[in-house]
Amino acid sequence: MTDLSVDKLKSIFRQNLKSQREKVPTEEAQAAAESLWNQLKEQTFFHNAKRVAAFCSFKAEISTMKVLEGILASGKELYLPRVEKGQTLIQFYPVTDLKKLAPGQYEILEPPAVGVALAPSKIDLILVPGLGFDNRGHRLGYGQGHYDRFLKVIDPHCFTLGISYAFQLIDKVPNADHDSPVNAVLTEKFIMLC
Repeated sequence: MTDLSVDKLKSIFRQNLKSQREKVPTEEAQAAAESLWNQLKEQTFFHNAKRVAAFCSFKAEISTMKVLEGILASGKELYLPRVEKGQTLIQFYPVTDLKKLAPGQYEILEPPAVGVALAPSKIDLILVPGLGFDNRGHRLGYGQGHYDRFLKVIDPHCFTLGISYAFQLIDKVPNADHDSPVNAVLTEKFIMLC
């Protein structure tokens, strides 16, 4: 498959999955967010992690706020990304208070650039957003490549966990050489090891 046809397929999948996500009723979205945390806190890879890199959900993404609150309450170190203009690699900064987050370049809540960004090699567990995932761990992102570039430089022992609604799991994500798969995908209904 050529890069052009992969890009075209990704664009079609992005439009369809965004549309489906926007139709999730509020009550269902709230229950899904609670379910994410309830499942994550039971996982061995979560218990073994000291430093967790995560993300703040945006628009119709499955909410990660309960997960972020749970990570902090569990005593683990929480790091959230900042995207700076002109930088090709996202940076993860420490977070101890979710009330200090502010909208960043893409209007996604980000931590202040205070302290030192966590070196990619120091992350034990990273939660990864996506519009779609398949059972091989291939991820359909938003097209900017921020996470694909970052996942290429993390320690190979870091556990990578995609986060999405169950309906965002598709048979096969069109992928190219620069795409980075995840180890597992957590949905509101189950966790799928890839």
